[in-house]
Amino acid sequence: MTPADTPHSVADRGDAVTAVSRALGIMDAFGMADSHLALAELARRTDLPKPTVLRLARTLSLSGYLVALEGGAWRLGPAAARLGARYQRGFDLSNLIEPALQKLAEDTGRSASFFALEDRQRVRLLRVRGKDGFVTPTRVGEPLPLEKGAAGQVILAFSGGRGRMLARIRERGWHLTVGEADAGSASIAAPVHGAPRSLLGAMSVAAPANDKAVADLERHVAVLVEAARLLSHAFATDAYKSSDGTAIRSLWFPG
Repeated sequence: MTPADTPHSVADRGDAVTAVSRALGIMDAFGMADSHLALAELARRTDLPKPTVLRLARTLSLSGYLVALEGGAWRLGPAAARLGARYQRGFDLSNLIEPALQKLAEDTGRSASFFALEDRQRVRLLRVRGKDGFVTPTRVGEPLPLEKGAAGQVILAFSGGRGRMLARIRERGWHLTVGEADAGSASIAAPVHGAPRSLLGAMSVAAPANDKAVADLERHVAVLVEAARLLSHAFATDAYKSSDGTAIRSLWFPG
């Protein structure tokens, strides 16, 4: 797959392997709140016959991507967890993002998150809880729309989105929303770059959506923007030291 390819463009060219697409669809059928799913529910969500789902599920279980439970239900297996960990490692979470979020949460007292752009949605890759204990209801790894919420609109603005509001976000370098992505949450976000014109994602700080939200979050603008600038500088550095002291190089530089 070339850098310009997306899963959708590959499928459009007719290159997709049906069995692989169906197997991935079974894994993708599990939602954030699903600890397990019955075979019938997997068949319903994937729009596949139950015998087909059963055959694919058994194949996935051989590699540890699914685990069979008593009563005919299935859950994601340890191989799925390892795959997720490897995906997160591609973003240098432990070396760069997590320390930056920890400091931001300490400086603001609010929960801090990092969002990345994935397939026209934003995904929360990591969150560090603040002293106030407030967190938004969405979970780590859950895809969210770009059009709602401070982080989504920051990503839109700095990935070439058009419009007066997005132009204004680019001009000032941050954005604040109240009750937009979630009625009970307010957030402020700033972009993180790996190099000029290379958007990596957005850092955000969250607060309850009340009459004090705007004033409270605006107090943290300078801290957030500086945190995003420092993280951008760290990502733009060619090499840095890993936790074991060896020099490693970031391989994730989206265009």
